[in-house]
Amino acid sequence: MKTTYMPPLNKLKLFSLLPQKVRTQIVNNHRLSSSCRLKNRKLAQDFILERGLVSVFSDPELPSIQDAIDGFPDNPQDQTRIRSGKGIASIWLRDLPESIPCLFGTFLKQKPTLITQNLWANLVAIEKGGFQDARAENRISPTAFRLSDYIDKEGPTTGQILFENVGRSGRIERQKLQRALEELKKLWLILPHQTNCNFQNTTACTWELTIRLVPKKTLAKAASLTRRSAMLNLLVSTIESTGAVDEKAIYRWFPWPRSMTRNLIEEALSSEQCYKVDGPNTVIISTDLADIWPKN
Repeated sequence: MKTTYMPPLNKLKLFSLLPQKVRTQIVNNHRLSSSCRLKNRKLAQDFILERGLVSVFSDPELPSIQDAIDGFPDNPQDQTRIRSGKGIASIWLRDLPESIPCLFGTFLKQKPTLITQNLWANLVAIEKGGFQDARAENRISPTAFRLSDYIDKEGPTTGQILFENVGRSGRIERQKLQRALEELKKLWLILPHQTNCNFQNTTACTWELTIRLVPKKTLAKAASLTRRSAMLNLLVSTIESTGAVDEKAIYRWFPWPRSMTRNLIEEALSSEQCYKVDGPNTVIISTDLADIWPKN
């Protein structure tokens, strides 16, 4: 018999299936209810600091600035519900990273994400050998190595200058360079140097090596972490940020192999850093939700 693949439940469908007390808690955590939606930058700052990892735009699992502005249609008659969250989130993004502080990146799911300072050391530790080790261990391509080497030697550089000076001309070559830049962003080896740039426009953005942007105390903490422990910390932190997530969705979050993610989930479960709820869809929940989960 052919097995039908069931896609992961997105958070709105998943949340509707949770026990009432748990559902109320997690909807409030994501700021989706009418009583706690984001109405200004200060509330957005508090939201990011509380969750630790927050997607800028609408996301099927992670807490999201856009979703927290738009809100959850729990009350169809609610006239205060805003439906322009994407535009507002884009405007707020210009100063949110500096005001908290947090860093903007596309490490998670290759989507714009704000990450608070307490997690930076884990991201750095995963590639603390820099682009040189990443290339030696075949985690980045030769083209990605050339781009990062150029930034290393020349300092903060716009995508346009990188494309003009590292590669040859032509559409195919430009696509190759664009893919290489995405490799470096995905592994958090480079970050936008200016928070007021257009993050979606890699050509106009100015890029810098991550290890030159983060504080020295972050580098010192990263040096004390193993690559695996840093991965585990990020996995657990992301589960804590979401609260509850379809297990299948977790495999799409990170840029490392699925087998590594599977091993990390098993390690997190065995050490009770998260919990599993079996059912038609296996759900992974954070420790704070486990504390209020019905016992029967």
